[in-house]
Amino acid sequence: MKTTIQQTLAKNVRRARVEHGLSKVDFCLIANISRPSLDAIEDGEGNIKLDTLCRLADALQKQPWELLK
Repeated sequence: MKTTIQQTLAKNVRRARVEHGLSKVDFCLIANISRPSLDAIEDGEGNIKLDTLCRLADALQKQPWELLK
């Protein structure tokens, strides 16, 4: 079941990635995450670790909390 925070994270990660002009593959390389993990995040599935949230934020030049609001 998708929670509101998962949906918010999914929307914000996808939007920021596209705004930076990054393909999923390029973004995965920069953020050091797997493509299936990114697909799950952008689909609002599962629960990510805090470390993963921080890597996503760093790759998008944002603070972790910005991806959750």
